[in-house]
Amino acid sequence: MTTATPTFTGEFFVPGKADARMEADHVERYRFACRLAAGKSVLDIACGIGYAAPMYLEAGAIDYLGVDLNAEVLQAAKDNYSSEKACYLIGDITKFECGRQFDLISCFETIEHVPDYRGALTNLFKLVQPGGTLLVSSPNRPVTSPSARSLTDKPENPFHTQEFTPAELIAELQAAGFEASLEQTYGQRQSQMPSNRFLKAVYKATVGNPKKKASPEVTPLNSRSPRYFLVTARKPA
Repeated sequence: MTTATPTFTGEFFVPGKADARMEADHVERYRFACRLAAGKSVLDIACGIGYAAPMYLEAGAIDYLGVDLNAEVLQAAKDNYSSEKACYLIGDITKFECGRQFDLISCFETIEHVPDYRGALTNLFKLVQPGGTLLVSSPNRPVTSPSARSLTDKPENPFHTQEFTPAELIAELQAAGFEASLEQTYGQRQSQMPSNRFLKAVYKATVGNPKKKASPEVTPLNSRSPRYFLVTARKPA
């Protein structure tokens, strides 16, 4: 049985409804995560419509649990992607628990939506098996919200409560108990585009919009600025 695809509002990703650039960004994060999935139990927190389940299972994951707070997208996930090894539960990232821990947790483009992001990271630490891995991604504030100078400044995206720099999110992960570092942080859409609005407009006019031209592939951080970054954080064994 399949259900109708939820309406795309911009708050969460809907395959086939978002533009090609956004779809590539989301899919590439899961492709990266699938490299680590073989033989692992997977929790996909804020799973949305749940399309990552078959990707993880094909990559060799033992099982997959998708969790989301949005009942509409979760119902679509259940109807479209449930299987013997994949199931879905409704839950809040700051307090979800299911009586077990996971080898691998993915939390993509979510932490910027959560007012209590410290509570979320603390709870994710509890859900990761000792020696396990949390993959967490975020927009890179200097690129996506250049007028926001700190975590307390409102991002340009109306659905976000805060946005991070890589160093800020790494510090928050470490405070929650994770091992995390810039050496284990990756980027998407990495470019040298300036943050100044005027210079940015000139750059786009002469070089092209890096949102579309720079690669969505998840690659090690380099001297350029990523539009999105992904931290691989480990829970000590």
